[in-house]
Amino acid sequence: MNFGLYLPLLAGLAFCNHCRRPADDQADALALPAAIAMGLATAIMLLLGGGLLTLADSARPGLPLPLVASVLQAASALLLAGALQRLAAGTAAALGLHWPLLLLNSLLAGLPLYFLPSASSAAASLCAALLSAALFTLLLAQFATLPQRLQRCALPARLQGRPALLLCALIIALALHGLGARLS
Repeated sequence: MNFGLYLPLLAGLAFCNHCRRPADDQADALALPAAIAMGLATAIMLLLGGGLLTLADSARPGLPLPLVASVLQAASALLLAGALQRLAAGTAAALGLHWPLLLLNSLLAGLPLYFLPSASSAAASLCAALLSAALFTLLLAQFATLPQRLQRCALPARLQGRPALLLCALIIALALHGLGARLS
């Protein structure tokens, strides 16, 4: 697994999650709770997908691990989306927990699960899922609180709003690329 590419991908995914929220006062007030809710949902999906992958590891009839892992991650995202729609549809909609975004987050944040050796233990799968979900949640929280901090800065008019967020996302992605390159 090339973490030099994966970690910036997580930063880009967190930036896209933040940018898909509408720009109004209610969305600004719900930005941090929505980021935490999406992080928790991603952790649940990754843990469920990792658990299913551990169970299916012995039963997969010669299928490649990335295919099995992506199908199980997609299934975990759709199961969670269905449960949220049934149990808390209003809250899930207000926090932006829609099934396409849950599916995308599950598939991209679960990339480390696709590259685990087939003989890896359940503990390795659990650690990979938890670390990925924790980093993704921290990045989501970073982008949720960044607009308020950028408003206090004396930025030129061209760098206010989304351009400043994009610039910050690029800086974060470059920093994570350097970290990931050292980890790989």
